[in-house]
Order: sequence, then structure tokens, then C-alpha cells
Amino acid sequence: MIDMHCHILPYIDDGAKNMDEAIKLCEIARDNGINKIIVTPHVSCLDDIDSFLGERDVLIEELRQALKYYNIDVEIYPGAEVYVNDDVFFSVDLTKLALNSSKYILVEFDFYGLTPNKITSYLMEITSFGLIPIVAHPERYEYMQNDYNFINFLSDRGVLFQVNMNNVIGSGSRPEYTLARELVRKKVATFIASDAHSADYRRNDLRDMIEAAPNGFEIDEKFFLNDMPQIVLDDGELPHVNRGRAVSSKRRG
Repeated sequence: MIDMHCHILPYIDDGAKNMDEAIKLCEIARDNGINKIIVTPHVSCLDDIDSFLGERDVLIEELRQALKYYNIDVEIYPGAEVYVNDDVFFSVDLTKLALNSSKYILVEFDFYGLTPNKITSYLMEITSFGLIPIVAHPERYEYMQNDYNFINFLSDRGVLFQVNMNNVIGSGSRPEYTLARELVRKKVATFIASDAHSADYRRNDLRDMIEAAPNGFEIDEKFFLNDMPQIVLDDGELPHVNRGRAVSSKRRG
């Protein structure tokens, strides 16, 4: 499996506290069948991207050397989770923050208070760089929980979505896991990842979480956790997918 959203890189954000915890998270990954991880430390300031990248790349090399030393067979790839606000309109080159130097970029927004027009304007600006935005954990945004049609609108325009596994199995709030399961069930989402931050309370034990999925809920592991993220790593073209439409349970009921 490939975990394409994971905060295992130490010292750089609110993820792994130190190298020991980073190694522990890689051990958890290995034991859960994850052999590739895209590290995605938070980027909240777009004013000095080069400084962030310099720090990130040094830490990636240190982690790779540690994994080699401890004989942990997990490959590490560079990425970022980019916090997008009005600063995006003044950014010089977002392509440097893409996942593994591809055309795909993982983005997140404020969790509350944004309008569909504002989100759309952010995403249009990102695509102007020739990038394909992947919206991290859409199930966590209040405005997406309240408007499934907005997700369909973005999907129709080529925006991709990555859902957190813990929300698929129902450990988040009800609005979160209701939306997460709908996006996975209809394949409106393209990726599932751990978004792990800690070896203790936000783990990357994807295999254990898959096995804990609700009875009757099937997760297409090959699609969400292998084939699609591998295309991102390879900077390939995603195949056409017969996606459904996200429909709120309120409307269905």
C-alpha cells in the first residue's frame, strides 16, 4: 500500500515529535502492508517555500538513512500539505510543493467559514500553475458536510479528493464519517490515506483500520491505496473513473 498523506517527518510540523517517533511510524506502516509513504508536512506560509523545502529535504534524507540502518523496508517520497488562503494569489511557484515533483498537489483550507466561490477561486489559481489539486480530507470541512453538491461541482471540474481512513471507519464525528463513506462508496474520492500525526493517537495503521471497517462496507484497497497513488508518484495520467454523485443522507431520507 501507499500512504500519500502522512505527517511522519520529525521536527517540522505537528507530526512526529522526533526521529524515534518517525521510525516507529514507519514500523507501523511496514507492519500494516505500507511500503511507500509520501511525507506531507504542513506548509502554512507561502512566502518562503525554498526554506521549507530545504528543511524538508534534509529531514527526508535523515529519515531514509535511519530506515536503512534499522532495515525497515519503507520508501519515502517528498510532498507537502499546502494550506491555502488568499496568499495563494501572490505565490510565485507552487509547483515546488507538488507531490514527488509531479503535477499533483495536496491542499487544505480553513475548516469553517469559507464560501464555495472562495474555494473555487483558490483552486482555479492552483490550476493556473498547471497543477491538479487534491483536496485533503474534504469530509472535515463544515461547508462540504453541508453541501455535497459543491463537492460534485468540483469533481466535475477535475478536482481530486483524498479521504482519511479513520473517518471512513467511523472514528470521527458523524458528519465526517457520513461524508467520507459516501465519497468512497461513489468513488468521488480518488485516494484514501492515514493523515497520521503520531504513533499513539493518530496512527498510520491502515491495515488494522481496513479490518475495522463497518460490516457491509467494502473498501477498494487496490484503487484507493495502490493504483491511484502510484500514478501520482509516477506523475502519470489518472484513468477515467465512472464516479457516482455524492448525495447527502438528508436528501436520500
